[in-house]
Amino acid sequence: MTDLINQFPVSVVIIIFIVSLVILSKSADKLIDKAVALSLHFGLSKVVVGATILSVGTTLPEVSSSVVAAIGGNGQFGLGNAIGSMITNASLILGIGAVIGIIPVKKELKNTFLLLCGVSAVFIGVSILAGLNSSGGYLPRWSGIGLLVLLPLYLWYTVKKKPETLMEELPEDAEKAEETDNKPVNFIQSLIFMAISSLGVTVGAMLLVATAEIGALRLGIPDTVISSTLVAFGTSVPEVTTTLVAVRYGHGELAIGNVLGANMMNLLLVMGATITLIPGGVNVPSSYYSIQFPILALILILLSIPILSKRVEAINRRKGFLLIGVYAFYLFTNFI
Repeated sequence: MTDLINQFPVSVVIIIFIVSLVILSKSADKLIDKAVALSLHFGLSKVVVGATILSVGTTLPEVSSSVVAAIGGNGQFGLGNAIGSMITNASLILGIGAVIGIIPVKKELKNTFLLLCGVSAVFIGVSILAGLNSSGGYLPRWSGIGLLVLLPLYLWYTVKKKPETLMEELPEDAEKAEETDNKPVNFIQSLIFMAISSLGVTVGAMLLVATAEIGALRLGIPDTVISSTLVAFGTSVPEVTTTLVAVRYGHGELAIGNVLGANMMNLLLVMGATITLIPGGVNVPSSYYSIQFPILALILILLSIPILSKRVEAINRRKGFLLIGVYAFYLFTNFI
């Protein structure tokens, strides 16, 4: 596939890149919708479905494209996709939501936020201690296995949280859920639909990785920069939609919960799978220690004010513009 795409001019490669993002996102949405419907049909509780299938589903575009790249030996693609998506979610997406409407912060999110900060700090620390030198750092394979071991523990913790914090639904989602509940589930039809959607996810991921790598090579930009910016933005589109709908219906507090959950999945699942699939581990470019990691740390510090402070109870418009500004600076530093 890469050899075929490599024959096309840059303009066609860009078009294929955009189309691959659409195929990947839409196929992932349909796959998760059918998986949720079948799970509820067979008696799984909404709490379990929300904490497992939906949690994994939010990062399906990221994990599928990163796994495809890792199988091909490109671990830095997954690294850029995961870290870039975390930055995009926590700055651009929350920033847009706060500019459009206030995002209230529930103090129940404190533990999840602290867990995210802690795992992120250990993740970066391991990359430094395992082999930081002039060319960058290193993430050994065992660190990826460790992240994957933490994944079921995190999902268990999510299930044990108060059901009301897991199962709040937007009015739009509630209407869809009610319509779905009233429709009989055709088991064979659902399986066929899931198989087609899975094929769409696979093809979309393969096209995305191939076009990103070829485009980066032709433009003279490291593919880790492409994956941490353009690819990360494209695979984060579902979170953009969720945030805009949540704020529009006056449920802005759901937006930050979704972002924190998606970022935990990016770190545990996407990075865990990527590092584990590369036998020799993943090398971390030196630029990550001057751009990606400091920007991520800055964003987490900014979010700690409304989440951990007892006096600040929301992310307002001013903080929203600040978060968008941080994201704009992030893009600028990547492409200068």
